[in-house]
Amino acid sequence: MKKKIISLIKYIDGRVDIRRFIKFGITGFMNTAVDFGVYALCNEVFRFPYTWTSQFFAMTAAMANSFIVNKLWTFGKTKRFELGELGRFLIVNSVSLGLSTFSVYILCDAFAVNKYLAKIPVAAITIMINYFGNKIFVFKEEKNSNN
Repeated sequence: MKKKIISLIKYIDGRVDIRRFIKFGITGFMNTAVDFGVYALCNEVFRFPYTWTSQFFAMTAAMANSFIVNKLWTFGKTKRFELGELGRFLIVNSVSLGLSTFSVYILCDAFAVNKYLAKIPVAAITIMINYFGNKIFVFKEEKNSNN
């Protein structure tokens, strides 16, 4: 059993850059604060009639924050703005946005889960989608041509 655990840790370590994942996590906390803040603002101040519309605006604001912070800090991409990079980011985050909006709708409207508690399991899923999507597809490491 011990060998299997060590093997699993080595496998995960080979797939996840721990320092980068920690930065991604810190960025995620910032994104979550933006997300929850806008979500609460839409629900409590603007009184949006549907929770999914609040979720849409909240995720959109969090995505803008995520692109800027992850590009510059987490993945260290200091090159000028690239349309392709933004396009790939929007693809990954659109999948995440669609999944999260649909999930909040199902949890709140179909299962009557509290609109704030519903976001917890949804966030856990979207974090993993976004980390691996950003690492592998959006801000991928450029291969060195000298190899």
